[in-house]
Amino acid sequence: MTRLLRFDMPATGEGRRWLVGVRVGSQCREVRAALVAAAGHGLEMTPAVVGAMTAEVPRSARALFAANAPGSELPAAVLAGLRAQLAETQASLVQELLAELGVAPSRVLALGVDDPGLWHFQGSVPVGYAGLCDAARLAEWTGLSVIDAFPARDLAQGGQGGPLTALPEWLLLRDAKKSRVLVQLGRTIRTSYLPATTEDRPAARVLSFDAGPGTSLLDRLAERLTAGEHHFDPGGRLAVQGRRLPELLEHWLADPYFDRPPPRWHPLGVRPERFLTESLELAVREDWSVRDLLCTATHFLARSVAAALTRRLPEDARIDEVIVSGGGQRNGLLLHEMGRAVELPLVKAEQLGAPDEALGAAAVALLALLSIDQVPANPTSITGVDVPRVLGRLTPGSPQQWQRLLGVIAGTEPAARPLRSAV
Repeated sequence: MTRLLRFDMPATGEGRRWLVGVRVGSQCREVRAALVAAAGHGLEMTPAVVGAMTAEVPRSARALFAANAPGSELPAAVLAGLRAQLAETQASLVQELLAELGVAPSRVLALGVDDPGLWHFQGSVPVGYAGLCDAARLAEWTGLSVIDAFPARDLAQGGQGGPLTALPEWLLLRDAKKSRVLVQLGRTIRTSYLPATTEDRPAARVLSFDAGPGTSLLDRLAERLTAGEHHFDPGGRLAVQGRRLPELLEHWLADPYFDRPPPRWHPLGVRPERFLTESLELAVREDWSVRDLLCTATHFLARSVAAALTRRLPEDARIDEVIVSGGGQRNGLLLHEMGRAVELPLVKAEQLGAPDEALGAAAVALLALLSIDQVPANPTSITGVDVPRVLGRLTPGSPQQWQRLLGVIAGTEPAARPLRSAV
């Protein structure tokens, strides 16, 4: 268990609502939980992160998830076992988080859960999602009502299934004067445009999409360089020993992937294989070292971010600041080259009170709160959905907690009403 992260939060007042968000990592290696307190409703709310904590997923559960290759079918008994193990880990983490923060579970309105899930594809297009959350067990063990399975409703309306946390991230990181871009340097790089709140209808201008491959490309090259001894390039120290290969860099940047406009997202991310297979053959022919490939790949990631900002954001989008999060921010060479490529100030999310341990889980908590407030969190411009819908599946907690949540929902005006309700 990692240490507790506790944040300074504005004094609580009447009407502040408390939710816990839980996010399972994309590789099912860790679970992160965050407690969020929010004043106001819907896209007008003002949230604050109270605290966060992380736990490792049991090795047996990690092995079960890793054995589920994309497109394979996990036997029902194995899937049930994986969900039960995750539920036990999640329940223990939530209980410990609340205990450490001194917050009684009865004060928490609901528990939001997001996980990598199991996806069904037609070709490369996602058409089905089965979450890993055992909502019934989790509700029994915590007493909290659980909101999960957020991608399913988006898929049912013709969307991609994600990215779904763009609006919550805007709520957490928005600024009255600055328009920001959040660059998440994970296994795939995702960019999110977060307009200033003083812009006209700022929530409608939020945009989020995959910018290109991420640290998985560097990891694969580092493994090849060290014959499997290192699974990543620590701090970019190997890449800095190489040289940039202009021919390869331009070849990668000319990939047809970058010609696709948003919505652009995939649950498995941007696979590095499409950039590696042909390039490694070329490297052998041209006698390029893997250090050269690593150096060039680092420049490539930085340039793909810059291309996303110049080519894929609205023409009138103003960018005052770039916020960086994700494991890639520990790569000094990548940050340096990205700063040069985008020609904008780089700020780490943790400097704004949203470190990686808290940001993802807090966004899930707000995704659950938007569901309670009946606000669709999947704009067509982000997921490609035909009609935006309220997301999430609700499983009741204890009777008292469930009655309280029903009262909140009953008193909430939906963000959009069907035409027939006006007749």
